[in-house]
Amino acid sequence: MKKITTLFTAVIFVLSVNAQDAERNIDLRFGLGSSLLGTGDMLTLMVENELNVNLNEYFAVAGGLGFGRSHNGVFEQASFVQTNANIYFSPFKNSRVNDFRIGTGLSWYTVADTYQISAVYQDGVLVDADYVFDQRNSFGLNVVIENTYSITDKFMMGIKLFTQPYQNGDINSGGMLKFGVKI
Repeated sequence: MKKITTLFTAVIFVLSVNAQDAERNIDLRFGLGSSLLGTGDMLTLMVENELNVNLNEYFAVAGGLGFGRSHNGVFEQASFVQTNANIYFSPFKNSRVNDFRIGTGLSWYTVADTYQISAVYQDGVLVDADYVFDQRNSFGLNVVIENTYSITDKFMMGIKLFTQPYQNGDINSGGMLKFGVKI
């Protein structure tokens, strides 16, 4: 976890140093949506924070931090924390009003699952239960399609679709609404 924290800090530092270039457009985005976690068996509520730096009309880089939690699926509950580093390509140019882009990058996540392995009932009432807590980490690949529209000179909103296949066989796929502010 220390390596991930160090890597995330380094990415944010590099982005903030590059942010001092007046010609670059920087924005901070907040996303809220849902995803199918694992092999698609846990429906999660997900939030994401992302810092974007537009390098030119066609390319942007972003670093983000996401959280997800679920009570719906094969486990009693599941939650995850992820960090993402992406590069985006805007095939129709980023017009600063509408930006359709596709992206890819790397992801690291930590997932914690809880599930019941035994239960004791008396007269139909649960009196004792044993649970297992499982935690796993993995690297993955991000594939993103996103469209953002500037509402004003400072505020924007958009929609994001993504899939993240991980090395351990997990997949996290979903969509979210995003709201942002240009810094």
